[in-house]
Amino acid sequence: MSDSHPAWIDKVAQWSRYLGMNPTRVRWRLIRWHGRREGDRRRLEQKVDHIKYAHKTCDQCGAVQDHAARVCSSCGAKLATRTLQVLRRLGVMTPEALSCSTVLALVIMTAYARVWVAQGGGFHAPPGALLLDFGADWHVGFGGDYWRLLTAAFLHMGFWHIAFNLIALASVGPQVEQIWGRLAMLFVFVATAVLGFMLSDLLQPNVLTAGASGGVCGLIGAAAGYGQRLGTTRGRTIRNDMAKWFAYTIVFGFAMQANNWAHLGGAAAGAAFGYTMRPATWNRPALAGLRFAVKLAGVTATVAALAIILTRTPSPPSTGDPLIGRLDFTALVCRIQRVDPAAARALYVTTFASIGLVGWSADEVGETCMALVGLRDACRHGSVDAPCSAIERAAADL
Repeated sequence: MSDSHPAWIDKVAQWSRYLGMNPTRVRWRLIRWHGRREGDRRRLEQKVDHIKYAHKTCDQCGAVQDHAARVCSSCGAKLATRTLQVLRRLGVMTPEALSCSTVLALVIMTAYARVWVAQGGGFHAPPGALLLDFGADWHVGFGGDYWRLLTAAFLHMGFWHIAFNLIALASVGPQVEQIWGRLAMLFVFVATAVLGFMLSDLLQPNVLTAGASGGVCGLIGAAAGYGQRLGTTRGRTIRNDMAKWFAYTIVFGFAMQANNWAHLGGAAAGAAFGYTMRPATWNRPALAGLRFAVKLAGVTATVAALAIILTRTPSPPSTGDPLIGRLDFTALVCRIQRVDPAAARALYVTTFASIGLVGWSADEVGETCMALVGLRDACRHGSVDAPCSAIERAAADL
């Protein structure tokens, strides 16, 4: 090291004695500083050469391939386009124009637009009652509405909520697509979102929840598990990048009071899939039937969730008869009343007051539910003049 440093270091060290400094100490500090600077310069040069490298590299086995190759000649894995590989080398990840991640993002934005129109526009968070109308998840109150575990993954509680999830999806989704395939990514998103909500319902059943972040964390976990199992430099890079994304999600969850239990559940399920299901195993001809079933399940679940959200009709607020004003929500409170009276009273007072149903006391929850059951029975006997089709639908299981 002492033989390769520039001559100016010795001159500066000699001059430093006139400033009351130790020339030997100054000399070695300057040598170490110069060594670090040269190391940074060499790494930058290597990074530039890596970005400009004309050939492709296989994500699966690391083999160098021709720039025009579409399939790895060593392991048969599908190769990313050169543009996508250059973006990865730059540390940027964007979905391809026709990627499944882009389609999934459009589905999520369509569901958000449906709720946005129903709430009358604006960037404020939609009321909890409106989210429940469209399919948000509330464990103690959904009764037999298990479809809410699915639809909740496509609903969001405001602009910043959906914005963060779409950014994360654009960064993580294409990587999962590249590893297991486009439609397999969709299945991982849906399955891990549902499992995340199931964990949330188990640990905090009184919380109204919605959002794609459980499924996004599932994609993060899947990519991280794959990277850990791969064990190569590329694998460790993927794992570390995914760990950063998961940390961002957890911090965002605490800052926005989001559902971190769903995040944890989705990430754990995704990591288990990513670590155990190697792409070489996934692509075996013997598993063709399983791959088809998984892809079909992902597509079917996504289409079904969007169809449910788009066809739901929210109950209009009313200052008149509270039973007629918001039948679906009233019936939900009554189902909660059977499981957790305290939660029903809290929901009744805070949410109904926010939509204009003022003047009710918490003690009237039980009486309201009895009245709704009475109306349902009267409709069944044809002895009441009321919107019986809506009452029958809302109160069928009370």
